[in-house]
Amino acid sequence: MTVDSFLVRMFGDKLKSFNESKVLMVGAGGIGCELLKDLILMNIGEIHVLDLDTIDLSNLNRQFLFRQKDIKESKSKTAIKAVEHFSHKSKLVAYHGSVLDNKLFPLSFFKQFDVIYNALDNLEARFYVNRMCLYLNKPLYESGTTGLKGQTQPIYPYLSECFSCVPKETPKTFPVCTIRSTPSKPVHCITWAKDFLFSQLFVDLRNDLAVPEASEFTNEEEAEASLKEVNELADLKRLIMNAGNDDLSYITNIFEKIFIDDIKRLLKIEELWKSRKKPSFDSILDYKKCLETISEDYSEGVENQSDFNQIMSTFITSLIKLTRRLQAGEVLEFDKDDIDTLRFVMSAANLRSLIFHIPTKNEFNTKEIAGNIIPAVATMNAMMAGFSALSSVNYYLYETNEDRVTHCKTVFDSASTDKVINSAKLIKPNPTCSACSVVKGIAHIDLGNTTLKQLRDELVTKYKYSDDIEIMTLDSNLLYDYDFDDNLDKPLSSMLQSESVLLVNDSEDILDIVEIYIIDVPAEIKLPDLEIPLKKVALKNSKSEDEDHEYTIQITNNQEETMEVHSLEDDDDLDIIDEPLTKKRRLNEVGFNANV
Repeated sequence: MTVDSFLVRMFGDKLKSFNESKVLMVGAGGIGCELLKDLILMNIGEIHVLDLDTIDLSNLNRQFLFRQKDIKESKSKTAIKAVEHFSHKSKLVAYHGSVLDNKLFPLSFFKQFDVIYNALDNLEARFYVNRMCLYLNKPLYESGTTGLKGQTQPIYPYLSECFSCVPKETPKTFPVCTIRSTPSKPVHCITWAKDFLFSQLFVDLRNDLAVPEASEFTNEEEAEASLKEVNELADLKRLIMNAGNDDLSYITNIFEKIFIDDIKRLLKIEELWKSRKKPSFDSILDYKKCLETISEDYSEGVENQSDFNQIMSTFITSLIKLTRRLQAGEVLEFDKDDIDTLRFVMSAANLRSLIFHIPTKNEFNTKEIAGNIIPAVATMNAMMAGFSALSSVNYYLYETNEDRVTHCKTVFDSASTDKVINSAKLIKPNPTCSACSVVKGIAHIDLGNTTLKQLRDELVTKYKYSDDIEIMTLDSNLLYDYDFDDNLDKPLSSMLQSESVLLVNDSEDILDIVEIYIIDVPAEIKLPDLEIPLKKVALKNSKSEDEDHEYTIQITNNQEETMEVHSLEDDDDLDIIDEPLTKKRRLNEVGFNANV
């Protein structure tokens, strides 16, 4: 009752809109756990929570809706159970699955919500949810943290910056040849130990790092050495599977193959060492002595990973434990919270680091790098979740998105000022954004009974293209253009599925590109009503063939509207045409050819 009375005093008759609202929260991790509590205390009518992950031990220090007994359980379902007693007014619904799965969560799934909150920790999913909100013109409240840094960004499609408007830093990847042959940083050795060595010995994943293309190496010798290395590791895995409890000779075979023979093979490739220091065995000369004193218990000095003897002890012990787990039929995979897999990766990476003159890493550092852990602080998660919920109040207080944008602010921390938290007005969309600057629409089409030719003709007629068009999928798979008409008589179902995206481009490069979301609907072909702007094109003056100029052409979708051609530089030969002409004639009248 106390919460209700405060809400009434704060929002008055607007409180009803909270109670009737239906929202989606994507992500039930650090920010999501905090945001869920905030939304419930706002008396939101329906809160739907979607998350793919299960709970890990490492989550418990900041995701306070989870307990030790919940490890390996669904995050979304567990979070819902943990807060059910908070409120008798909010309806709570959990989904365990990937937001990227358009069969489980089609566009219609997102359409039912008034507001969508992102509490995600990966870029691919964030870009995807951002795009869904653009199609449906749904408000999106985006938030994220990294350590003591964080931000909350309200996104109102086409009125403020979307998530794609500002380029994002993508996770760093490394060339295969660097990982396999010429490491120079601890992260290179840890990546090798986790994604290559561990996988080959215990998981047998045939990934890109395991069997790379020859073109990924600097020369043929290096590629041949790498392939031989993979084949030999397959032999070692058979030794592991067949080793008896009293036969530990496989440990010596594995060590000498990986850390002696493979390195000697690399040393023979002189070209690799012309501009870098050669690997050496100086720091591992006592390896035979260590192999003679094999123990099955981790030593107390496992954290001292700068000492060769301790590294060897950790490597041997973790190898024995993993071998016995594999022989017992357990399906192994790397888990940063699995002490055996973590310590195997740590010790193997550190042995390689010693050989290549690279600093070693302790268990905590290895866990952070191998587990791709982004440092998180519970306090910052709570703050950003609170600001996300607080900022979304504007959605309920104001009637139009224009008013909401005026009152919403981006909230962020700033280490460069005395203030812990700063805010700024929302910025207008980036006119060159790959997501929100492209005209979008949703089409209902009977894919089984509609040919590509029928769709092509409908597009040309609907959007008044003056000539022909190009049609391709979002991943740039060309379906049709003037020179490629093989698919015209095929049904769309042979090329597309429901929830596919098509890009439609004007063959004359006059109208801008269009992005159309396809939904399979029986006995229907209905294209969206769109206003397609003209492209910014580079025009060449036919009177002065040796001089290029750029112009911006402005026109509505109506063929008989007036066109204005604005020169971006002085040009005495250019006159502004202001009489009604068709699009094709407009360019011909001024004597220009249009090129992107």
